[in-house]
Amino acid sequence: MLPSTIPTVTVTARYLTPAGIALSGTVTFSAPALLTHTESDVILGGPIVAQLDADGRISAVLPATDAPGMNPAKWQYTVTEQLSGLPANRTYNIVLPAARPAVDLADLAPADPQAPEYVAVPGPPGPAGAQGPAGPAGAPGAVRSVNGRTSADIVLGADDVKAVPAASAGAAGGVATLDAAGRVPAAQLPPGTVDPVSSVNGKKGVVVLSAADVNALDQAAGDLRYVRPEGLPVQSVNDRTGKVVLDAASVGAAPLGSAVLLSGTQSIDGAKTFTAAPSTPDTPTAAGHLTRKAYVDAVATPGTWAPGDLGFKAWGFDPAATSGTRSQYCGAGSVYLMGVRLNTPATLSSLVFYCTGYVGGTLSEATYAGLYDANGTRVGITGSLKDVIKDGATAVCPLTKSYDAAAGNYWVALLVNGPSEPGKGPAFAMGAGAGERPAGSARMPNAFARYGRLPATGQASLPTTFAPKTVITDTNSLWAAVA
Repeated sequence: MLPSTIPTVTVTARYLTPAGIALSGTVTFSAPALLTHTESDVILGGPIVAQLDADGRISAVLPATDAPGMNPAKWQYTVTEQLSGLPANRTYNIVLPAARPAVDLADLAPADPQAPEYVAVPGPPGPAGAQGPAGPAGAPGAVRSVNGRTSADIVLGADDVKAVPAASAGAAGGVATLDAAGRVPAAQLPPGTVDPVSSVNGKKGVVVLSAADVNALDQAAGDLRYVRPEGLPVQSVNDRTGKVVLDAASVGAAPLGSAVLLSGTQSIDGAKTFTAAPSTPDTPTAAGHLTRKAYVDAVATPGTWAPGDLGFKAWGFDPAATSGTRSQYCGAGSVYLMGVRLNTPATLSSLVFYCTGYVGGTLSEATYAGLYDANGTRVGITGSLKDVIKDGATAVCPLTKSYDAAAGNYWVALLVNGPSEPGKGPAFAMGAGAGERPAGSARMPNAFARYGRLPATGQASLPTTFAPKTVITDTNSLWAAVA
């Protein structure tokens, strides 16, 4: 059986002698050697032989010659007739388009076998013939049933067609009828149930009543006496309706006398605690006025120098109070501590010393300065000071990272390494009475040590932490500052 994707054409034929006797033999339909149908993945080949039956008939189902996807695309059948009793047989070509699914060879075979070779193609359908005469009229149909009844003589009543009996119209227990005006006649209404209206408020005919006719207020008069809800300017107060009474809390305000006014004269009684310090740009003019810290700082030590005057944030003491004849040489590998006090928070980026003398070139890379808080935690450190400290100059030693310091006590630490002889290293400015008057380290037990050093020696780096109770107080008060 051919695949369904290949269209076919059924070819029929009948062969008779002039006397009407059926011929015998075969009709062979030969396609090209091989046909390939790509869509079905099928290869077709070989002839198709149709044997004449006892009536001289043949019938063959053949692939259409214009089937889509066939290779070759254009081809034709070779028809070979081999009939017994005939002096000659015919061979001719035909095409079988899919548009004609059934054809007869009598319509395709050549009439004259001596004519030039041609391919028989089914021709177009001929014109339509004339319309034949109308047939006789059929007998009238009979009614089989009416409303489900099949008797010969059918009589239907009102109930059969779900209608109201005519006798019930306008009768008691029946249905009312309508007059020409579409109204139920008064005669069909029960007595005494409806009295016809003869007048309205003494008016007859087409009656139109006004507010005055029914003793009511007209719209204008009503508007004067009553206010419509949509006309009220206030619908609610703070989501409250009715008789509303508000207090300060209702409107998110402080009660009178419980808040400080932003302007105007006001007397405030009782002790007050501020979570943030109040400020003012004004200078006090009376003994009872509050004042600014900047004003206090300006007048507290008139005529003296403060760290800020020389660009510092804080120092151990005024550098003018250092000794003019003596300097401090630091022992190699020892960590020296100098206390500084910050009265206000500050961002620190440098540690500062003053070198009174230095032959130069003796410091090693393991020379550093650092900053420690009062708990002994290192909060800042410099890079190597090998090439930072110079003879007779202020040594500004940058921290590797700026530190936001809170107000409080801090230690500036100094670690020197390199000089083989103490006198060959840098000499640092120190307090004028250092060593002679060691009271610079005076303090209460366990209080902050203003000057000191760590007990460990031979250090090549600054520790990250130390215990403040291990600090050894020292009489050598080196000058140090933070900036």
